[in-house]
Amino acid sequence: MPEFILEAKNLKKEFGGVLAVNNVSFNVSRCEIFAIIGPNGAGKTTLFNLITGVYVLDGGTLHFDGALLARTAPYERAARGLARTFQNLQLFSNMTVLENVLVGRHTKSKAGLVGAALRLPGMRREEKLVHAQAMQCLEKVGLTGRAGQMVGNLSFGQQRLVEIARAMATEPQLLLLDEPGAGLQRKDVEELDNLIRQLREGGMTIILVEHNMELVMGIADRVMVLDYGTKIADGTPLQVQQNEKVIAAYLGAEDFTAMPAGADDVASK
Repeated sequence: MPEFILEAKNLKKEFGGVLAVNNVSFNVSRCEIFAIIGPNGAGKTTLFNLITGVYVLDGGTLHFDGALLARTAPYERAARGLARTFQNLQLFSNMTVLENVLVGRHTKSKAGLVGAALRLPGMRREEKLVHAQAMQCLEKVGLTGRAGQMVGNLSFGQQRLVEIARAMATEPQLLLLDEPGAGLQRKDVEELDNLIRQLREGGMTIILVEHNMELVMGIADRVMVLDYGTKIADGTPLQVQQNEKVIAAYLGAEDFTAMPAGADDVASK
């Protein structure tokens, strides 16, 4: 088994002559909580899109669980054990909470088209199993009591948790969370912190893009900092907080844990 679950070397992505990701290299160890931070426009979400296959690399290589990810489609990466959430919620508002989570189970379905059409016994058994597994995901995020409700009727924070539960339903080895704390109240952020720790304890690796510096510095094992698409630091939370280049990128904010959520969401200078 490879030491690193994700290996990125010299990743590059260009849009109209602008390098959104400029020769970025990093490795993520198994069961690590790895955070990516940086001012607005630093290339964080672009990097997520490269890892998950939404964007095609213009340069560099990605290895996931030892296998090269070249032009592997997003759904193939999901089937291999790579899942993500989105900065902007991507839920089906006309479906229930449970139905949204069940969508995440499609990559694990073994029933073929014929079995589904004819409602064969194997298909019915799988449906019961999938339903139980989806409910387990909702239990982990504390939303079993909301399973039958329309997802659009939930609070913003609860919808964030539904999206995480849906990603968990794919049974990922590596989970990418894109600003999961955005718009959450302090109590919700504390619950998110506990959830991420539980997922790691269960054997999952987490890559986190987040604006809430208190959350990042309190939970991450390692932090990588991007600015203008370039990596300027990579180390423990303490090492990153003391890095002069990082302090400059964050407009001189030396006390990162005291920064309010979204304080780094400042247009690049």
